[in-house]
Amino acid sequence: MKIELFIEKLRSKKYGRLVLHLFFWLFFFAARSYIGFISINNYPAVGYVIYLVSLFNTLSTAAIFYPLVYFVWPQFLSKRKYLVAAFLIIILISIYTLIDYAGEMILLQNAGWASVVAKTNPDYFTYLHQSMWQILIKRLVSLGIIYQLFVFLTLPLAIKLILAYIRQQIAAAELARENLQMEFNFLKSQVNPHFLFNTLNNIYSLILHDKKQQSAETVAKLSDFMRYSLYEAQAETMPAEKEIKLIEDYIALEKIRLNYTKVTFNYKQDAMGCLLPSLLFIPLIENAFKYNADTNEDAFISISLVIADNVLNFIVENNFDASTTRNAQGGIGINNFKKRLHHYYPGKSSYRFSQDGNVYSVNVSINLA
Repeated sequence: MKIELFIEKLRSKKYGRLVLHLFFWLFFFAARSYIGFISINNYPAVGYVIYLVSLFNTLSTAAIFYPLVYFVWPQFLSKRKYLVAAFLIIILISIYTLIDYAGEMILLQNAGWASVVAKTNPDYFTYLHQSMWQILIKRLVSLGIIYQLFVFLTLPLAIKLILAYIRQQIAAAELARENLQMEFNFLKSQVNPHFLFNTLNNIYSLILHDKKQQSAETVAKLSDFMRYSLYEAQAETMPAEKEIKLIEDYIALEKIRLNYTKVTFNYKQDAMGCLLPSLLFIPLIENAFKYNADTNEDAFISISLVIADNVLNFIVENNFDASTTRNAQGGIGINNFKKRLHHYYPGKSSYRFSQDGNVYSVNVSINLA
């Protein structure tokens, strides 16, 4: 697609389209000249006339091409006004026939060229000495001029259609990319309402229990998180260190509402500078807190994130109340995570979940190379 993109980039410039059109008609002229020379290479004395013939064919073809493509097609054919379009096409064919006749008459004034035509095609030479109206009518009725025009227009029309198709594909790809970006921006934004809802409930609970100091600390942590989400997390990726800090703050805020659950978070990284999609793992951690069975001292949530040899392994485990129903496929948050994981690491990641008794585990592996 590099050539197509280059053409589209040039076409978008101020004089880009003019340059492309001029380049094409120069090519058309050169091709017509080459065909003319190999057709009558035994008559070098009239070589310069070949250029005149080719120039004439090029200009007459262009004179029909532009009204057809930029007026008749968009204004009538594409709008299914076939009767008017057919009438205009007949007029264009008639004009082309007249121009073609006039050009041949001008060229026949050259004795050398007239001699070449008389020797190579004596019947046609005799035909050209009839009256103008006889020649025009015969060319139109025999459809010979239509065939000639069709042959000459085939190449520019084919290129026009190919470029239109390419532009359509580029536009469709760009639209799909923009739609995908909008979707993932929306998916990322879904994290904040979930988190904010839970945290506000926690703060409300602290206030009810008259825990002013803890309430103030929680509000401060919430402020930091929202500042991060508003300003920094808008980027596609963030340094792993910042994401780890976010996870630690998130865990600290969620732990407020727990009674018995022991929460552990282990993090290891063998090299600095690793970038991660912002807020990627929050839905998994959120689910662990949401479904955790915080009813006895054996309750736990274990979170581990290890980056080694360009491979990231994220594991979160928690026990849950076996009497409750848990959707293994996940709700909005898990679907959010799966889509973003596939978006950022297509073919380079895996997501597995398992259940052993009342312990639920999620294991994510990502190839960062």
